[in-house]
Amino acid sequence: MLFNDYPFLLVFLPAALLIYRLADPYPGLRIGVQVALSLAFYAWGSPSFILLLIGSIAINWLASVAYGRVKWPALLTLVIGLDLAVLALFKYANFVLANLGLVLGTTLPVLDVGLPLGISFFTFHHIMYLVDLKRGRAPLYAFDRYALYIAFFPQAIAGPLARWSEVMHQFGRQVYVPGWQRQFCIATCFIAIGLFEKIVIADGLAHLLDPIYAQAANGPLAGGDAWLAFCFSFQILFDFSGYSDVAIGLGLLFGVQLPYNFDAPLRSTNIQDFWQRWHITLMLFLRDYVFYPLVNLRLLPRRWLPVQFFGAMMITMALCGLWHGASWTFVLWGVLHGLALVACTLWRRYGPEFPSWLGWALTVLFVLATGVIFRAGSVEAAWHVFAGLASRLPLERGKHLWPLIAAPLFAFLLPASQDIVAVLTRRPNPWLAGLLGLGLFALLLHMGGRDLHEFVYFKF
Repeated sequence: MLFNDYPFLLVFLPAALLIYRLADPYPGLRIGVQVALSLAFYAWGSPSFILLLIGSIAINWLASVAYGRVKWPALLTLVIGLDLAVLALFKYANFVLANLGLVLGTTLPVLDVGLPLGISFFTFHHIMYLVDLKRGRAPLYAFDRYALYIAFFPQAIAGPLARWSEVMHQFGRQVYVPGWQRQFCIATCFIAIGLFEKIVIADGLAHLLDPIYAQAANGPLAGGDAWLAFCFSFQILFDFSGYSDVAIGLGLLFGVQLPYNFDAPLRSTNIQDFWQRWHITLMLFLRDYVFYPLVNLRLLPRRWLPVQFFGAMMITMALCGLWHGASWTFVLWGVLHGLALVACTLWRRYGPEFPSWLGWALTVLFVLATGVIFRAGSVEAAWHVFAGLASRLPLERGKHLWPLIAAPLFAFLLPASQDIVAVLTRRPNPWLAGLLGLGLFALLLHMGGRDLHEFVYFKF
């Protein structure tokens, strides 16, 4: 079940809102109802792995309770290791077997285990809570509240990666209090903007670019197609930003403010600025739970600390790439961004200052170039795209190019979605409400006229 399909928007979501509306006056029912709705959503989308999700919730919660009694840090370390082992089994086992087979000169059997929906995200939610519990920063929670933190359906599949401290206290709040209409208006704006980003812009680009990348996997591209493929980063920006906006809107419908995930990243003037605006919650996770611990290990003498600092930066970004998928192209993408962050850090300290327009242009070109590696699926396919950039430039897909014209304009000129929503909902406006309703109706009609594309990050 996708956020951008009819079963979710016309069946599950209205039913969930009605059920929660009936439970809202009763404090003892609110969290339990939200847990049941979230598990129903997951079971609808990934029925084979619903028991895995429930089991992971139970094991991690029991470990937290046991730690609260015995204060044995090794227990939490063991459970975190188990979480990572389960993630590795489902997501990376076949990647390891394939590469091991290449080293041994043989073909090893493939594990037919599938990929549980959202496993990377709910694993990281477990880790954030257990690490903070181990550090003495997190309290113990009742089972239902912890279960909702892991399974809350707006964020369980592809984020945002919300800290326990950001959302736990919001669970169980009464939604239908005086003024609830304004919150619902804000939520609807986020959902409408997110669906527009996904259905109109990202899916429009997917219809254009998917055949081109399929061709790149088999051979060189013509110049025009190569330049179109070079623009994939616009697709993933609006795809994932659209998902995040819909998730934020859905959270608000159930009384939970999720963290923002994007802040107009393609307006960044350097790569450090970019990573403070792109997939914000993932980078905060990597900073606090990977980068800082690596820097603080103090493995090297003091005079070598810069080497450890930049080494930690490279390891963090390589893991960021690997987190996105079991492929060497993802690792290469992460390593290149790590090198860019190292170079940016050194340049800002020792080099001359760039004009902001030049920094912006270099950042966008770098993001677009590495986006090709992210999307291509193999180094060979990426090379076919880059080689095609030097070819002749006839464009043979002119009538399909409008999403590629609109996407840069929106990415470069418009503010972040949260800023747009803040302006639109500053004061009650019946005209805006009417236009919003018409816009949502038009989006629903548009959905029925073409094939659906799942959100890109559902695969991660």
